[in-house]
Amino acid sequence: MQFVSVRELSKSPKAALAKLTADGKAVITNNGQPQAILVKVDSSSFESTLALIQQLEFTQTIAAMQQESLRNGNSNMTLDEINAEIQAVRLETASA
Repeated sequence: MQFVSVRELSKSPKAALAKLTADGKAVITNNGQPQAILVKVDSSSFESTLALIQQLEFTQTIAAMQQESLRNGNSNMTLDEINAEIQAVRLETASA
C-alpha cells in the first residue's frame, strides 16, 4: 500500500491520486502518522464502497462501546439492572 503525506497531497493531488492506480488505496499520513485511507472508486462502485465504509464505522463504534462497557463494569449488568436503568431514564425524561 502506498503512503502519501498530507504535504504531498496538497502540493500535487493529481500525483497522489495516480498512486492509487496500483492497488486502489493509499494511506494519508501527517507527520509520519496515518490519518486517513484514500480508496479508489468509480461511479459503478461508489455506493457499495460507501456502504462498506459506513458498515465499518458502525462496527468500530460498537467495538468501542463494548470496550468501554468492559472498562466501566457495565458488561456485567443483569437484564433486571438494564431494565431498571431504562425505566429510570424514561421517568427522568418524562418529568423534564
